[in-house]
Amino acid sequence: MTSAGSWQVDSPGVGNSVMERLQEVGTLTRVIEKRLSGALGINSTDLSAMEHLTSEGPLTAKELADRLRVSTAASTHIVDRLEKAGHIVRKPHATDRRKVLVEPVRESMAKIFERLHPLLSGVESLVEALSPDDRDVVENFLTGVVRIYTDTADSLPES
Repeated sequence: MTSAGSWQVDSPGVGNSVMERLQEVGTLTRVIEKRLSGALGINSTDLSAMEHLTSEGPLTAKELADRLRVSTAASTHIVDRLEKAGHIVRKPHATDRRKVLVEPVRESMAKIFERLHPLLSGVESLVEALSPDDRDVVENFLTGVVRIYTDTADSLPES
């Protein structure tokens, strides 16, 4: 405890430039998510749902719940909010009459990609500039980071 009543925690990675850059990426990711959510009039969980639908295509509410690591009931509420906001539509499954697919609306996807284009094209340019060996190193490193994040997410209780 310091004299002003503030506290300090020994943070892993202090002084390690790679760890510091990863922390910056995490912080900036949250800033971008907050601003993009605001622009779309949705919350961060709804934005995560839109990300899954955009990258994976139409999903059932159960599949979406699995991707978001939430209950099916929570997923239904997310889908209801996104539908009410005009970002998704529900469509019957092509082969299973009991299932309903959740599909992003083209205009919402265009709005998301329009706002994220500078980020996506900038990162893509950085990746393209890497030598094949450097790309392998970065990919292996990021695969390890994803594994650690996944393991940590799986170990934390759902709210």
